[in-house]
Amino acid sequence: MRALVVIAQENKASRNIRDCLLRIGKMREDGEKYWAGDSFDMAEYAGSIIEIMPKHEADYYIFASTHKSESKLPNFTAHTPGNWGSAEMGGREKMLNVAYGSKVAAAAREMARLSAQSLKWETSIEVDHHGPTLEKPVLFVEIGSSEEQWGNPVAGEIAARGILAAVGAQDAASVQVGFGGSHYCPKFGPAILSGKAVYGHIIPSYSLEKDGIDEARLRQAIGKNVEGVECAAIDWKGVKGAARTELVAILESMGIKWVKA
Repeated sequence: MRALVVIAQENKASRNIRDCLLRIGKMREDGEKYWAGDSFDMAEYAGSIIEIMPKHEADYYIFASTHKSESKLPNFTAHTPGNWGSAEMGGREKMLNVAYGSKVAAAAREMARLSAQSLKWETSIEVDHHGPTLEKPVLFVEIGSSEEQWGNPVAGEIAARGILAAVGAQDAASVQVGFGGSHYCPKFGPAILSGKAVYGHIIPSYSLEKDGIDEARLRQAIGKNVEGVECAAIDWKGVKGAARTELVAILESMGIKWVKA
């Protein structure tokens, strides 16, 4: 499985990570805005990073990106992109990508390890959100959360080494799919970062409640994972009663094992 790291020309964190990968990733120029490496390639494109459709073939894609939040707190994030409901931030409506849980986990764990040794920034796992929608597996590795952090060279190297860790990660024997909780995965994120679990798609409670639950999207959440899915994990206190009842009922009607998280 060979990765393509996707760089957005207009994205400050993306350019920062690119420069670090060119320095530490043993890359060689192999065309305009395209670099080849021993174990992965990298390409730079114009346009918003949540709308880029890579023109270069790869087995999976790692998008190097900014992360924005109202708090503007310094942090690193990793997640699978995709839209459970509307496509207000790129991609296709009600369409999930193919998740690569072990790669998300490896990137986040390495960023957390390196940040603890230097910047002391928090590392978080985010739920599925925003575009683009691709046919191949895809994940985002991000520097947050404001202009001040996006160009930080130490942060750029930490994110770059997170990407290298993802590229080198072995596939998990199985993953779980997470449902419930808030945007930064209070149940699932710590389990991933501590090495206790690997999750593919993570759908928050606000998406379940706002955009509804149906068998077609649950089949996407279970089926669109590179690694085999062991079960659906439900943040039991992180999903309101009606949505939780509906979720459990549909999972059981589909014959999908579920557990409380």
